[in-house]
Amino acid sequence: MKWLKARAKEPTTYLGLSALIYGSGQLAKVNEAPAVADAVASAAPALAAGDWATGLMLLVGGILGALMREKGGR
Repeated sequence: MKWLKARAKEPTTYLGLSALIYGSGQLAKVNEAPAVADAVASAAPALAAGDWATGLMLLVGGILGALMREKGGR
């Protein structure tokens, strides 16, 4: 558990997770993967600093933005 907490304080952990999401999305042909990876990367500094509220809001907002359909689009 200490190891996970220590990794959660490092911005490179979230950047690596972002790269993992992006690469997995490319292999699985998931169109939204780059946007989700960008959301994780943008939340990395806040999450690494322990600002979980801001980090989680950035993640949720980014993921919703990637997955939601635009108004009027089909």
